[in-house]
Amino acid sequence: MATTATDTITLTIDGRVVSVPKGTLVIEAARRVGVMIPHFCYHPKLKPDANCRMCLVEVEKMPKLQTACSTPVAEGMSVRTATTVVNNAHKSVLEFILANHPLDCPVCDQGGRCDLQDFSHEYTPTTSRFVETKRVFQKEYFSPLIETQMNRCVQCLRCVRYCDEVMDVKALAPSGRGTMTEIKHFTTHALDCEFCGGCVQICPVGAITSRLSMYEYRPWMLKRADTICTYCGDGCQITLQTKGNELVEVMSAHGAGRNNGDLCARGYFGYHVSSHESRLTHPLIRRDGQLVQATWEDALEYVAEATVRLKLANGPSAFAGLIGARCTNEDMYVFQKFMRLAIGTNKIDSSPRYGSINGARALSRVLGTLRWTVSFEDILAADTLLLIGTNLTEANPITGLKVKEAVKQHGAQLVTVETLEPAVGTISNIANLSTHHLTATPDRFHAVILGLLKALVEGNENGHLHARLAEQAPVYVKTVTDALRGLAWPALEAASGVTATALQAAAATLAQGTRTVILVGQALLRHGNGYVSAMTLLDALILLGRHDQPGCGLAPLMEENNEQGALELGAVPEFLPGHRLPSDAAARESLRKQWGEELPTGAGATQTDIFDQARSGAIKALFVIGENPVGSLPPSAQVRDALGRLDLLVCQELFLTETAAMAHVVFPACSYAEKNGTFTNTEGHVQRVRQAIDPIGESRPDWEIVSTLSGLMGYPLEYADAQEILKEIRSVIPAYGLLGPSPVSAKPNPSVTEQYLREGHTEDLRTRLTLPQGHVPGEGPLLLTLEQSLFHSGKFSTQAKGLLRVQERGSLLMNPADAHARGLTDGDRIRLFNRQGSATTTVTLQDRIPPGVVRFPDHFDADVKALLSCAVDPATRVPVYRQARVQVEKETRRD
Repeated sequence: MATTATDTITLTIDGRVVSVPKGTLVIEAARRVGVMIPHFCYHPKLKPDANCRMCLVEVEKMPKLQTACSTPVAEGMSVRTATTVVNNAHKSVLEFILANHPLDCPVCDQGGRCDLQDFSHEYTPTTSRFVETKRVFQKEYFSPLIETQMNRCVQCLRCVRYCDEVMDVKALAPSGRGTMTEIKHFTTHALDCEFCGGCVQICPVGAITSRLSMYEYRPWMLKRADTICTYCGDGCQITLQTKGNELVEVMSAHGAGRNNGDLCARGYFGYHVSSHESRLTHPLIRRDGQLVQATWEDALEYVAEATVRLKLANGPSAFAGLIGARCTNEDMYVFQKFMRLAIGTNKIDSSPRYGSINGARALSRVLGTLRWTVSFEDILAADTLLLIGTNLTEANPITGLKVKEAVKQHGAQLVTVETLEPAVGTISNIANLSTHHLTATPDRFHAVILGLLKALVEGNENGHLHARLAEQAPVYVKTVTDALRGLAWPALEAASGVTATALQAAAATLAQGTRTVILVGQALLRHGNGYVSAMTLLDALILLGRHDQPGCGLAPLMEENNEQGALELGAVPEFLPGHRLPSDAAARESLRKQWGEELPTGAGATQTDIFDQARSGAIKALFVIGENPVGSLPPSAQVRDALGRLDLLVCQELFLTETAAMAHVVFPACSYAEKNGTFTNTEGHVQRVRQAIDPIGESRPDWEIVSTLSGLMGYPLEYADAQEILKEIRSVIPAYGLLGPSPVSAKPNPSVTEQYLREGHTEDLRTRLTLPQGHVPGEGPLLLTLEQSLFHSGKFSTQAKGLLRVQERGSLLMNPADAHARGLTDGDRIRLFNRQGSATTTVTLQDRIPPGVVRFPDHFDADVKALLSCAVDPATRVPVYRQARVQVEKETRRD
């Protein structure tokens, strides 16, 4: 929106005229003209506090000095920041602070980048009038990741305010009065919080520091590389700081990246995974049943010879490939090109198959795009937000911060459909901020969606339907309304576990909004109803007339960092690069001209199909890059049996995973910290990945391994570096030419939506608008669900020593009432079982877990997976296995 004259204020700062938006603070206006006003308590993310008094300035016609961090600009204001009176005030404030500050700069980790150090050099006199004994706080153990030195604290309270205002955690608080104020947490044991690292980053001195890098560096010793975090789909920009070839620290600056400087525990403390001692450093070849070290030449020649031999004997249809979504776009592109051209098969799949493909296919079918039609900025500007199955704080923490800001600072209405109930704990709970919270387990999500749709249709005399929809799509509207009116409220209440009154109230809130964003998480997308639920949520946006409106849209959240890239680069059988369909003759011809080669015409195969064909002998060879299906899928999926029948299994990995341990050849791959490239985040924003350290051992980038192998097979896919691959990607997918600070959201394709409304919906709409059976495999009174933990991401993060200090093993999360009924207390050893199998673990009691539900982190689920059966979605071939009915009992000791 254009800024009007009344929205702009003109003032003078140290003789320089500047025009700024109304409401701007003096300290921010000064920055516009290059004037740095010293401060401690001010931070652009936080509300003004004006407690440190360091930012005092003169304002003409005001009798006293004013705090620049809390004074808004006014028309015609004249500000002076460097007069004798102002400088004397700065010196007095610093003199008072330094009266109690220890002179330990040589051993302080903040030395060299400390605000107090810098301001002292500029303003402080060489002598002090204070002769009193300095305060001394007794040293206390604070937490396994965060160190405190309260003697250094300047009492700015940035850390406390950040924890409250931004994170919504409230883990820190000031204790004591006056100069004896110190930052504490609320319990007698070590700090137990989200460990986002925000308090460390926002501290202007050395009072709060990271224990992972204490005493290891001085800032001028470090090299820096701005890159992208690899732990979730949010796509946070981080700065990896290195000393020699060691990763020392992670930072993230305000104003940088899609995260705007915010991070979570994984991003801030999980960087040691790249330098873990268990990293693969040499190629391995299986000889006499054992994996033994080999040279690159021997390993590559072995794979090339075996591949050519098997292809000549069985044809290209005997090959398949899997690639993980932690790989770069360049890795994805070269691998799918290798499989389609050098091998000649469409049997390639990747991590989105675990659930994200459900949301992508729904968007593609209804809106004609694989990307969000909204961005993080649209979340912040939304007046209505619907979250369903997101587990938002733990799965996508930075997206969670955007939702928190929209609600807390901008007044957005929030409707949550989540398994977790509102409850205060050490980890923030997005349900606590909701206007309407509907508690439901994943097997009930679809019934809740149907209840919301029914309430929208029947909301008032004419329902909440968009006024012109009935004219534009009468058949569609009649089909929807007839099916929904045919659902009885009692049946919906029984299927969803939510009352009709609650559903109607939530639907009314959704109908009142004008900028509506629906966030869909993995708890829904990985369920058996994931695809139909995503489709039905798009129906809800269509009924409200918001599917094509600016600032409105459906936003499926990605679990792994580059799942969006895997979809768009063609690392799934449904799509060729650039969201082209393999059945589209024009698309195939376009790629043929660009690649100079005919594309294979054979049928593709998804992950589960690949395993089925391996068991039957139809697939003889499998290339696996960064994927671990043996460790990810339950034993009931019989992946180990399928891989054991292959003639050739080749893995490119960082660690010897369960899958790599079965391989005939294992190539050591580089981590994200050791290579260049790009990642595409959950919004569809393409961002640079930059190398921070040299490759560990003899590891190589994944694309380089594939490129070298293709040359040995006589079909060279040669590239000089990642930049050359990106150049080719841009020629194939023009949208990948947009590398910038913020994404350009995709636009709905009106012709695709029109076709869906006219006839495309007839395929399955009536089926989608029927109440699901809701059957969960297993038997027992408790519903077990596998969920993501805030402190881990897949199995990858379990190699990060910092994260293991916070969570080193799994524990069954249970409602206290369910535990009491079974005679269990917090920390007890328990046994959970059903007909599939059994497992033992400990129990942790949490009020946010609803009665009848138990949760277990899927990062430590090796034993728990034995209780799970695996089904396959017939439409999208997504493996469904994350729920089971179980019984829980206290483990009896056997002497």
